[in-house]
Amino acid sequence: MSKAIETPASVSQTPAASNSASHGEITKKPTSWSNIFVGAAIQTFEVSTLGQPFEVVKTHMAANRGDSIATSLKKTYARGGVSGFYQGLIP
Repeated sequence: MSKAIETPASVSQTPAASNSASHGEITKKPTSWSNIFVGAAIQTFEVSTLGQPFEVVKTHMAANRGDSIATSLKKTYARGGVSGFYQGLIP
């Protein structure tokens, strides 16, 4: 005893393989130079501000080879507080 499944008239009966995206055709939107410039500026700002504390600690550890990471963090904080980690960011 099998029943036939009814499909609404609004549902398309075309196979999924006829979709143009399934054939590997990719369409790209045009990219404006202003978007690229803004993205590069934001990325440069993030890298320089978020990475600066790591660079300061790394440089301290290279200059004082016997210091551990914890010692370098303590000495850098004792020398300048939180702003000590951003020394050299602005000349």
